Amino acid sequence: MPTATFRIRRLNPDVSPEPFWQEFEAEWGQGDVVLHALHSIQETQDGTLAFRYSCRGAICGSCAMRINGAAALACKTQIAGLDRSKPIVLEPLLNSPVIKDLVVDQGPFFASLRSIMPWLDPGGRDPHEPYTLDALMSRNDHDQFQRSTDCIMCQSCFSDCPKRREDPSFLGPATCLAAYKRIHHPQAPDAAERLRRACEPGGVFACDRHANCVKVCPKDCRPMRAILFLQRQANEAGVVPE
Repeated sequence: MPTATFRIRRLNPDVSPEPFWQEFEAEWGQGDVVLHALHSIQETQDGTLAFRYSCRGAICGSCAMRINGAAALACKTQIAGLDRSKPIVLEPLLNSPVIKDLVVDQGPFFASLRSIMPWLDPGGRDPHEPYTLDALMSRNDHDQFQRSTDCIMCQSCFSDCPKRREDPSFLGPATCLAAYKRIHHPQAPDAAERLRRACEPGGVFACDRHANCVKVCPKDCRPMRAILFLQRQANEAGVVPE
């Protein structure tokens, strides 16, 4: 079987606070993804290698990491599709503290998510009450709403967002996408208040439109499009950023 070289950025805080690089050779076959290689390395060469995974089917988002300089899912990235003439570089996600090797602390990501109250609060509305016309969406908003429900919270966009790296107060693309989903949910009676909160400092108007979130999203959720839609909606509603 052919082999590929993987250059992995490692960190073991129990040994040293400084990260280091280590290269491994791993066999691969047609259809193998990066996650297969990581399991092979862990099982046959270094059992201390740390990385996250769960579903192995691009559903849970657990195995997101930076592959050759961009965030991606290890369980979805085909080795055959990568340039194997040089080492395949694996690094932990950015904008989050590294716990060990390819595992990052997800605390900052979920703290950002909690700040916009991503849960649904129907506000006492009768769930059997028929929707009225004001609950209907435009075709574009419906398309974006559907895309927002596909988010698996893998943190790829959060990792590769230059604005978040420059300004940690920025909510980040995934959180803005979650805000869009709740603001446009037909059972959400507090859309106006949610829109106001999304426009606070560090909210949707803080986006610099780098579009990295669009490039790395494994589910084509288009978070920057949701941000632009919210900006337009806020302008139409007269919601002025503070």
